[in-house]
Amino acid sequence: MKTAYGLHIRGLDEVAELATSAHPPAGSRPVTVRQRHAPPPPPAPLTTERMVRRLTDGRTLDLDRVGGHATFYGPPLTPDVLAHPYLAPVAVVVNRWAGRETFHAGAFVHGGRAWVVLGGRTAGKSTLLAALAARGVPVLTDDIVVCHDGDVLAGPRCVDLREPVPGLTLPTREVRDASRLRVALPTVAPRLPLGGWLFLRWGDGPALTPVAPAELLARLAGRRSLPELPSDPAALLALAGRPGHDLTRPRDWAALDATHRLLDAALTPVGARP
Repeated sequence: MKTAYGLHIRGLDEVAELATSAHPPAGSRPVTVRQRHAPPPPPAPLTTERMVRRLTDGRTLDLDRVGGHATFYGPPLTPDVLAHPYLAPVAVVVNRWAGRETFHAGAFVHGGRAWVVLGGRTAGKSTLLAALAARGVPVLTDDIVVCHDGDVLAGPRCVDLREPVPGLTLPTREVRDASRLRVALPTVAPRLPLGGWLFLRWGDGPALTPVAPAELLARLAGRRSLPELPSDPAALLALAGRPGHDLTRPRDWAALDATHRLLDAALTPVGARP
């Protein structure tokens, strides 16, 4: 079976970007992904048991919690798009049903902890993660961050870019009808403790500015996926108990090295610095 985002997944054996496991990882949620080239059921609002939603490309996603099925209705999807972006809405709903918080974000690893990178669609999350990966920094996930018991769960082993990144030393391949360049990521631990939060901003810099705890809690509460589903206030408070920073950097490829140096210095505990 395949694993990603805290799920153990049947039906996606051909998707190379997902980790393979002989047994379900501890705490993972089961889901079987299916495709049907048939008339879809009518849309139905999200509940704690079912969701039927029309996707932006005209396909329909039917998620059944009781049956453990995620069914895509419409023209067949290729393995590259099943890895990303089509697995993301499945992961979000299944994990929110399980009481986990999810965010549209990515995460990299520093000092054995996961640092979550948040920002809008043009904030450069994937570009920063790919640039860090090229500099030897492990990337835990791109696109979706799932938090569970103080850990961040690993996503598919890829980062998709809209355009080439100058100086990127990692090989890429065209995916998603040649609209993206995919960077393959090496294997990583299935889950790592949360280190903290980084909110991307464009501006002068690079610079890191601390976010006050009350402001951090408000930001995280506002960025939850599917806020219509209930959340555990204690769990959200625990997530906001980790440090948060605004990461400001210029729209300049040459600033990536300086951004990496800043993150490495700022996220390394004082006692561990050489």
